[in-house]
Amino acid sequence: MLAVDEAGTPRMGELKDRLGVTGRSITSLVDGLEDEGLLRRCDDPGDRRSIRLEITAKGREHLGEIKALHDAHAELTFGILSDAERIAMLDMFDRLRDHVAGHLAASDKDESRSP
Repeated sequence: MLAVDEAGTPRMGELKDRLGVTGRSITSLVDGLEDEGLLRRCDDPGDRRSIRLEITAKGREHLGEIKALHDAHAELTFGILSDAERIAMLDMFDRLRDHVAGHLAASDKDESRSP
């Protein structure tokens, strides 16, 4: 939900890439949030083949609580680190994310070729 909120109304593929998960995983995640009434799929006015994701009113009600829990957990986990250590760690995470995303993209291409 936080990733959707940050991205606005992303396409499913954009969210998949942002989270670094497979196509099957993002579909399952979105299905669950949609079943709970927190997220909805909507048509993309610029591309009839594309679906965008939008947070519902119910989802927006929960977003503040989700953000507060996220921030509290981040501070509890990373509060021991100095600013310089946090910056170095974030740089390493960015590099790892990019590395894994490259492998996932290759994996998705392989899955689409299989019968």
